[in-house]
Amino acid sequence: MPAANPPRRLSPPYPGTMSIVALVVTLLPILVFVVVAVVVVRASKGAPPRGGAGYDVATGSGTWFARVRQPGLHLGGWGQLRVYGGQVSYTPHGSRAPAWTSLASQLRVVRPSALETSFTAEVPQVGRVLIEPSTSKLARWRSAGWQGSDYRTTQDVVTILQGWGAHC
Repeated sequence: MPAANPPRRLSPPYPGTMSIVALVVTLLPILVFVVVAVVVVRASKGAPPRGGAGYDVATGSGTWFARVRQPGLHLGGWGQLRVYGGQVSYTPHGSRAPAWTSLASQLRVVRPSALETSFTAEVPQVGRVLIEPSTSKLARWRSAGWQGSDYRTTQDVVTILQGWGAHC
């Protein structure tokens, strides 16, 4: 009887192939997480700044999430509009210092119609701008097609500015 050959051991066609597959399977979830995190961070760069928003018409002060842009342009940066002690400032998202600061009495504002969510103002440092104030962090979606009901907020901002001497 001929001698039996020992069973052949099956091995991958290329040495190290199994370790590469195991490495890819292990790293794939981490890679997916990193890609999703990068997408979320980039998408949030245009978001209104974090922090509270609120106002009080009686005291004539407040902080709003706001988009300030030149009239006729659909692009504009989000930031925070602040009125306190008769002074108005706008700080763009991601900036520590205001882009502009002015006394309310130096502004010229146009009162919006009953249902508008923005108003026009002439600011000494930047000229004529369109301001869309909101107390909601979701305000940026309004400019992407969602129509929020911030017309009351807009009317109140103009009332506060006029209370501090802004011209109509």
